Amino acid sequence: MAIIQPKVFIELDPLDPVAEICAVMRALIPYQPNNEEKILIGVGKAIEDRLQALRKEVKAHANK
Repeated sequence: MAIIQPKVFIELDPLDPVAEICAVMRALIPYQPNNEEKILIGVGKAIEDRLQALRKEVKAHANK
C-alpha cells in the first residue's frame, strides 16, 4: 500500500522577507484547514514574543 506524505520544499528570497514569510504561511495553511485560526494565533504570539525580546535588547543597550 502506498504511503503518501506531502512535503513542501521552500526557496526564499531573503531580500523580501515579509512577502516570503506570508507566502510560506499561505502554502502551509491549506494542509491544516481546520487549524488555520490556531496557526495564525500561534504565529502572532511568536511575533509578539520576539518583538518584546527585541524591545528589551534595545533598552538594555540604551542603558549601557
